[in-house]
Amino acid sequence: MASPCEHHVPYTLLGALLSGGGPHAAACGGAAFLRDYAERGTNALLWAALLAVTWLLVLRLAALLRLWALGARLPGPPAFPADPGLAAGDITGYLSKLHGSYGPVVRLWLGPSQLLVSVKDSRVIKELLTKAEDKLPLTGKTYNLACGKLGLFISSFEKVKSRRESLKSFLDEKLSVGASGSSFKIIQIVLDRIDSIMARDFLDCRYFSQHMAFNIVGSALFGDAFFDWSDASAYEELMMTVAKDACFWASYAVPPFWKPDYRRYRTLCAQLKILTQGIVAKSRNQNGVLSLIDLSSSQRSERMIKDPCRGVSLLDGVISSRCLNEAAEGPLSSEEICGNIMGLMLHGISTCANLIGNILTRLALYPNLQCQLHSEIVSGHSESSELKIDDVLRMKFLLATVCESARLLPAGPLLQRCSLQQDVNLNSSITIPAGAILVIPLHLVQMEASTWGNDACQFNPNRFLKKDINFEEILAAAHKGSNGINLFTDECDKTQSFLPFGSGSRACVGQKFAVLGIAMLIASLLRSYEVQPHPALSKEMESLVDSNSLHHIPNPKIILKKRSI
Repeated sequence: MASPCEHHVPYTLLGALLSGGGPHAAACGGAAFLRDYAERGTNALLWAALLAVTWLLVLRLAALLRLWALGARLPGPPAFPADPGLAAGDITGYLSKLHGSYGPVVRLWLGPSQLLVSVKDSRVIKELLTKAEDKLPLTGKTYNLACGKLGLFISSFEKVKSRRESLKSFLDEKLSVGASGSSFKIIQIVLDRIDSIMARDFLDCRYFSQHMAFNIVGSALFGDAFFDWSDASAYEELMMTVAKDACFWASYAVPPFWKPDYRRYRTLCAQLKILTQGIVAKSRNQNGVLSLIDLSSSQRSERMIKDPCRGVSLLDGVISSRCLNEAAEGPLSSEEICGNIMGLMLHGISTCANLIGNILTRLALYPNLQCQLHSEIVSGHSESSELKIDDVLRMKFLLATVCESARLLPAGPLLQRCSLQQDVNLNSSITIPAGAILVIPLHLVQMEASTWGNDACQFNPNRFLKKDINFEEILAAAHKGSNGINLFTDECDKTQSFLPFGSGSRACVGQKFAVLGIAMLIASLLRSYEVQPHPALSKEMESLVDSNSLHHIPNPKIILKKRSI
């Protein structure tokens, strides 16, 4: 026979309230009710969690099946085969084989849920870069790991669109207003900081290029405060160390806190942030940024023209709510200002250093090229006059040399994009599923013989010196909002095949700043110095010179010889 407790234990909270705590409830106590109620509540929560997890797994499975179905329609190998060249890191060579076998659009399975699509056809590239506006999630994760909170390197284009537009406007304004005397100052600062290397009578080309890129980007961000910053050398060394390992640690799905090397890396990132905060404070005090925060863009430009030593740093725009910031979000936090600054430094240095090193190597190995450039620089302005942007725009061969160097050796082998939410439907009846990694093999596209001619693999700046090319109009168009530097107004294939700075809505916003800034730097260098190769150049280097083909730039030792005035 059942006990009274078994009949009167309420099975719901409502039942407990209706029972009113009668004698049976008092006899049995509340323990049985609470225990039963807890069991039923726990079971309900577990079932809800199980259904939620099951639903998520079903959605993931459906997305995976859809990825497989759409990916199977694209031409390419059935799986990820082993290839000696790919194992050695030659991704361009491997993609070249695939394009030769399967056509201009090739898919490659990197794993069960990772699909890579490579596009080589210049007619498809423009449409692809216009529709695929997002960056790979790993890119944003890498910058967040190294720099902390920042808003410029978010994968989603929609979230970063307005910040990019503001940054582009401010870079162009900085270039046109405050860059007149900085290029020669950068040369002197770099040479002063590497006296220990100069004492051995030669310079490491890659190291020297990194120094110049570091000072170009630093002077743009912080103005004159950067030049007399005592911690600049330590900051550069620490930043290069952080940049080298950022992608490796970001590739972990879960941060490996248990690894001592990871904890050491995070310590280096914290030290880099402290140094960044120091130069930010120094720049704000020295350049008078705080007094300009509430000025409109036109008022700020007028103040910069009247007194170009004040407020010419990009930091002015970073702190004000009109640059790198959407109006609706209000002022940026100090943490995000620091993150954006560090991200710009990392990205700008890597891009500029590669191009500067490329040009310096060619100057050292091709004496005739250097003589032709020097003649153009000397004839472009008097020895006593200050180098201006207008002077550089008239130096067509110099600008052509910069562009040709960028064509033959871009910053990276692959231009990467993705579409996070929507499939990419191309007019050629090709559908690329959302989430696929989209790449353009720049070495293949920018050295395609059918587009660039039989000398596509050779260094020839004259290919950019067409009668219908006006660099001043081209770079002005980039200033007005063009998505790319269009050097071939009547040759569509070449226009879509020149992609050192990307193209489409996610093109590099600093392309005009990079081309003109590096051109001014090279002009200032050659105006006062002659770049010579170290006598110990190997015969292998000499054979590269004889072949006039230099794709994998070596790292020669160079000598800077002061020109006689």
